[in-house]
Formats: sequence, C-alpha cells, structure tokens
Amino acid sequence: MWPAPQQVETERFLLEPLSVDHAPEMVTVLADPSLYEFIGGEPPTPEGLVRRYVAQSVGQSNDGSEWWLNWVIRHKSSGVLVGFVQATVGGETGKLGADIAWVVAPKAQGNGVATEATRAMIQWLRERGVGSFGAFVHPQHQASMAVAKNQGLAPTSTIEDGEIRWELKIGDDR
Repeated sequence: MWPAPQQVETERFLLEPLSVDHAPEMVTVLADPSLYEFIGGEPPTPEGLVRRYVAQSVGQSNDGSEWWLNWVIRHKSSGVLVGFVQATVGGETGKLGADIAWVVAPKAQGNGVATEATRAMIQWLRERGVGSFGAFVHPQHQASMAVAKNQGLAPTSTIEDGEIRWELKIGDDR
C-alpha cells in the first residue's frame, strides 16, 4: 500500500496534495498556450481538468504497480497557485524509482519555483524509500534542463518522443 501524498512546505511554497477542488484555479494556471510549446497539448478545459484530476487523485494505477503523486504549488505569501509537481513511483521495496515532472505558469517562471518545489518533492520521496529519479526534458527547453540539473539529474542517451531522459540514482557520483 502506497502512502498518500502529504502537504510539503518549502521556504516560499506549500505543495498541496492534488484534489479535484484545485481544478477551477488550475485551469487559469494552465491556460497560457506557451506552456505547451515543448510538452505538446493545449490548455485544458474546466471539464477536462476535472476528469484528469479525478483520475490522478486515485493515487495509483489500476493494477497497483504504480504510485501516482501530484501536488499543486501554492505561493505562501499570495496564496495563489502557480503550478504543479508530480511523480509516478514504481518498483519494489529497496528499488523504488520515480519519474518526475514539473509545470509552472509563465508569470511565475524564472525565480526558482520549479527548482524549489521539485527539490521538496524529491526529498519527500527519498524519505519514503525512492532511490532513483528520471525526467524527460525537451532538448531546447533550457529552463527545464536547468531544473533537472539543479536536482542532480544528468542527461542520458535515451530519447522518447523527442525528449531526453535525465536520471539521478541516489549515490551517483555525478
């Protein structure tokens, strides 16, 4: 049984476990088409985001082999949501690995939001036994490459859908 995500606090942000109640505010956060330049897709509709959050809030895959963790990022001082971080965890005890991702609204980019939130998420996951991390990053997305580097991830030779896989294994000497 996977543990449920818990609220995580950083210096500037609260990472709140995702709930369907976040959908109305997150539709606005995710509305800027420039967010999809590298990751593809388009801004979600309110109904589509509710459906997505209902599915994600389950917390695990149908067969129980993956643990789905999603947090929205709330700025402490303003109370405004500015993005999200997420992890899909799989493997067996002692060999848990997570694929991670982050998205920050354009108006909040450029001041370390993704780095700070992703660092807090990774720490939370490490405390629960996750020992390796991976992320797919578009090779022209300089900001996301910087976030990955700031977490200690390094690019690999694996490419999927035009994105490079970055990895960190705890204990790596990279």
